[in-house]
Amino acid sequence: MDASDLNERIEIYRQVKTGTPSGASDVQYEFRCSTRARVNYASGNRTIINDTIFYDVDREFIVRHYIPVENTDEIRWNNQRWRILSIDKSREFHDIIIRTTLFIENG
Repeated sequence: MDASDLNERIEIYRQVKTGTPSGASDVQYEFRCSTRARVNYASGNRTIINDTIFYDVDREFIVRHYIPVENTDEIRWNNQRWRILSIDKSREFHDIIIRTTLFIENG
C-alpha cells in the first residue's frame, strides 16, 4: 500500500472495564493511539423495525501492520464512533483490514 493511500486520521481507543463498589462493571474507552488509514465504504442498509427506520453503515479501515488494534477496541473517525466487527491481517500487503459498523448510543 502506498503512503499516499493513508489519507485519513483515525484514533483507536482501548476498552477498559472497571468494577464499582456495588459489584457492577463499567466500560470506558481510553486513548490508545492515533494513525493514518485508508477508509473504504463497505456497505449501507436501511431496515425498518417497529415502524422505526435504522440505517446500518459499515466502513473498512486499512492501516499498517504494526498498529496495535484488538477486537474490543473502538475507532473514532469523522466525529463518529465505530465498533470493530473483524480484523484481518494481510501478509501480502503488510497491512490490517478492520471492518467496522457505526456505533449508535442508546439514550
